[in-house]
Amino acid sequence: MKVSFSVPMLPPSLNSYIRMHWAERQRILHEWKQWMYFKWIQLDKPRFRSAQISLTFIFPDQRLRDQDNFIATGSKLVGDSIKGLFIPDDSPTYLKKWSFEFSLSNPKRTEISIEGRKR
Repeated sequence: MKVSFSVPMLPPSLNSYIRMHWAERQRILHEWKQWMYFKWIQLDKPRFRSAQISLTFIFPDQRLRDQDNFIATGSKLVGDSIKGLFIPDDSPTYLKKWSFEFSLSNPKRTEISIEGRKR
């Protein structure tokens, strides 16, 4: 089974994320969790026994970015946001594989694809 959707935001760079006040990091995580919950409901509450996740970060401009920084925060925010919804937990038992792509287009967004065995 596979589900795909997008959220209208990008994760912050790891450099800016680690410099943020803890309350701002919590606000960002809460926003990601709200989007994941909304998409989960919209997709009729799919649940996976184990899953592979593909993230495509779509940036609106060609500014140079350190991809590792977005992989770090993107995987953290998405992993924390889907556990308990799409998968039971974000541990390796349930989350088997990550893949990442980068693209340019408008509007900015993160495209998420979750593929795995249905629960």
